[in-house]
Amino acid sequence: MSRARVGIVDDHPIVSYPLADALRRAGHTVLEPVTAVESLPEGGPGDVAVCDHSLPEGRSGAEAVAHLTSRGWRVLATSGVAGRAQVLDVVAAGAWGYVEKRFTTHAEYVQAVGLVSAGRHHVSPLLAALLLDDAAARPLGAGDLSAGQRTALRALAEGDGREEVLAALGNVSETVQGTGEAGLEAALAGAFALTARRRRINRLSPRELDVVAVVGCRGLGLKETARELGIRPGTVADHLEAAKRKYLASHPGEKDLSPRAAALRWAMELRLC
Repeated sequence: MSRARVGIVDDHPIVSYPLADALRRAGHTVLEPVTAVESLPEGGPGDVAVCDHSLPEGRSGAEAVAHLTSRGWRVLATSGVAGRAQVLDVVAAGAWGYVEKRFTTHAEYVQAVGLVSAGRHHVSPLLAALLLDDAAARPLGAGDLSAGQRTALRALAEGDGREEVLAALGNVSETVQGTGEAGLEAALAGAFALTARRRRINRLSPRELDVVAVVGCRGLGLKETARELGIRPGTVADHLEAAKRKYLASHPGEKDLSPRAAALRWAMELRLC
C-alpha cells in the first residue's frame, strides 16, 4: 500500500481525529485536521485530502474539491448527507473517489487513501451505482461508457472484491488500456471523465445562475426579474426553462416541476440564497 501525506478537512472533531489516528497507525503522515480547505497547505505528488462535502467555513462541496485539486491534492470526498447530484458534482470537480461516512470503517478509509495516493480511483459500491445510473439517465451516445467501464462499475456496485472485479474485466472482449490493475484504473478514470462531461453539459450558465438566484431566492416575477437584471421578460422565461431542463436532466427522479420550482431547487442546492 502506498504511504501518503494526508490532510483531513472536517468540522466534526469526533470524526476527524479518530480517522487521523487510524491513518497514522497505517503508516501515513497525517497533518493536523482542519475545518476549512483554505487551511491546508499546498499538496504534492501522492498527497491525499480527505474532505467532507458540507463545510460551514470557506469553500464547500464541489468548489472545495476544485480548490484542493488546484493546489496539488488528490481528493477523497466523504459525507454522510450528500445527495446523488452532490456526489456526482464532486466527481466532476476532480475527486478521485467518494466514501459515505455512515457505511465506511476506518480500515476502508485507509484502503481508499492508499489507492488514491498510488494514483488509482477509489469507487465504493454506492459510487459505482451512481455512476451507472448517471450514464443510464443521460447517455452521451456512442461516446458513453464502454463495455469494460460498465463491467468494472457493475462488479464494484455489487460489492465484488478487487480480484473479482479484475477477473470480470479480463473477460471483456474489448481492448482496454493495459491489463490487470492498469486496465481497471483506465476503465475507472474513463468513467469519471464521462461523468464530468455530463455534468458540464447540464451546468447552469452565469446568466441562468443570475436568474435562478433572483427568482429562486427572492421570488420575483418575470417583469421584476427582467428589470433587476436589465433583460427582457421573455429572456427571463427562456433562462428559467433552460434551468428547469438542466435540473431535470441532473435529477432523473424528479418530474413535473414548474420553472419557478426548479429555480427554487437550484437556488437551495447551490446555496445561492
